[in-house]
Amino acid sequence: MQNYNPQSREFVFDAYRFDLVNLQAYFYYSIQDKNDEKNILLFEEVINFDDGNFDLREEMNYDILDNILFHLHIALGISYYKLYPTEKLIIKSWSIDEISIRFWKKFYKNWLWEFLFTNKISPKNLFNFEVKSNKILVKKDYDVSEKALVAIGWGKDSIVSLELVRKLKIDFDTFVFGKIDWVKQKCINQTWRNNMLISREISENLFTLNSSWEYFNGHVPITGIIAFIMQAAWYLYDYQYFVLSNEHSANFWNTNWEWIEINHQWSKSIEFEIEFSQYIQKNISSHSHYFSLLRPLYEIKIAELFAKVWWKYFDSFSSCNNNFKIWETSNHKWIWCNKCPKCAFVYSMLHPFLEQETLIKIFWEDLYSDKSLKELFEELMWISWMKPFECVGTNEEVIYAMYLSYKKLADNEKPFILKIFEESVLPNLHEQEVERLRKKLFSHYNTVNIPQRFKKIYWE
Repeated sequence: MQNYNPQSREFVFDAYRFDLVNLQAYFYYSIQDKNDEKNILLFEEVINFDDGNFDLREEMNYDILDNILFHLHIALGISYYKLYPTEKLIIKSWSIDEISIRFWKKFYKNWLWEFLFTNKISPKNLFNFEVKSNKILVKKDYDVSEKALVAIGWGKDSIVSLELVRKLKIDFDTFVFGKIDWVKQKCINQTWRNNMLISREISENLFTLNSSWEYFNGHVPITGIIAFIMQAAWYLYDYQYFVLSNEHSANFWNTNWEWIEINHQWSKSIEFEIEFSQYIQKNISSHSHYFSLLRPLYEIKIAELFAKVWWKYFDSFSSCNNNFKIWETSNHKWIWCNKCPKCAFVYSMLHPFLEQETLIKIFWEDLYSDKSLKELFEELMWISWMKPFECVGTNEEVIYAMYLSYKKLADNEKPFILKIFEESVLPNLHEQEVERLRKKLFSHYNTVNIPQRFKKIYWE
């Protein structure tokens, strides 16, 4: 972008309000030109909390709800701030202390590292929050039920989570943010659980400006935003536990820039999860539990569990982002595009544990035979310079999965991608290294943030 000057404008968190009749929250933001007060961009976002199938908590304290919505106001703002990242972010809705300001500065910065990297924006002097309100937030604790809300995207990970929670015999419902497309609906029909839908109306102005050369576009941490949306749903509908499906693999970075390790999945990492939980318990409720049930497991172990146990979902799960976007859902008969990093990664994870006939029924084709995917699989193995900016696991997982696939196939059955693996990776994969990978990738890791009643799934 030409003439970009982060000092020339300010990003403002103007206000928010809640419609008690329709259960809709409205959030207002603006980008203001410091030298021309008439040059102002206005944004309104609406979150619809009225699912229609769930009963509200019996006693509603609107001061508590107001507190929760304020924090959601700050979280949602990141989608609009990235249009024109400014040095100053002005909070007009409430006053927060310096500890909370440090929290938000860190989280905006970590949420947007990939965006800054891809748009070649220097992080220097950005993310300076300034409070211009005298209203003081006050935390008020309250009683909660013991119910759980399991967030689902209908990839293999969230399916494993909900089935593990079912096995624990814990009362739970499922949660979808955004919309119910035909893939999600097909899976929902197989769970026999009530599903809560919270929908979002993004400001039309955002899409208009995104298509303009005068403003930036790029990745935002939707999981971080959902974390705060779930807090509001948690209070309105009386839940205690929020179960995510973020795995151990999400903790690892994609590339280095400005002496920082950039992780596309930072809002899915254990660092975010713990610091977010601490922030919520300090500022909103001591009884809220936000955690990932799959945190102790690598992706390859989750894939093994899914492949061996939950076959009923094989024709209706998808981890592909290309076919399911914010503004449209593809009507393509496939639910996998078979061209993106997510499709390639999930294919490589499932390949060792499923017969070829089953894989073809899921993906409709053999991705290891597609020569156009050579560069993509090389990125996943880190033969090339950087792991793709997508929610994919580590190169060690891909390498070990390919090793297992390579060993189970006869020489005359090895497809194109496994021959690249044979030439570029296998010569350096000695017996001791294979055993090291096996032990590492199939072990259980830190369960520190998982509530005690959920931990027993790893003891059985």
